[in-house]
Amino acid sequence: MMSKKENFKKYQNKATEVLKDNKRVQNLLGSTREKLTEVLENNDRLKDFSDKIYVMIRMVKAQISGEYREFPWRTLAMMVGALIYFVTPLDLIPDVIPILGLTDDISIVYWIYKSVQEDIERFEEWEQTIELS
Repeated sequence: MMSKKENFKKYQNKATEVLKDNKRVQNLLGSTREKLTEVLENNDRLKDFSDKIYVMIRMVKAQISGEYREFPWRTLAMMVGALIYFVTPLDLIPDVIPILGLTDDISIVYWIYKSVQEDIERFEEWEQTIELS
């Protein structure tokens, strides 16, 4: 059985390809928002999870727009890989399997979030300075 890290590597590689094309990145962000809306309609207990996805979306968007470029490429690739994993219906546990299908998505997102938490915290501090100005 592949480890989470080994399984995620292919999504990180796909993220590198997606990041070469801003249109593909925008499509991914739109698909992520759509899927998250569907997920939240069925379970309002996933607020913490959705907050983590939304911060990743904001970070990727800020990076590709040039507004914020303070985090490393590796962080960007990991976050985009997590978003690709989230929107891909046939990942380690297919999303068509009720409850379990979302469990692996949640676990990948939390794992990546924790892995890049320092970059996320700096980004959120930056966002607050923008809101205050």
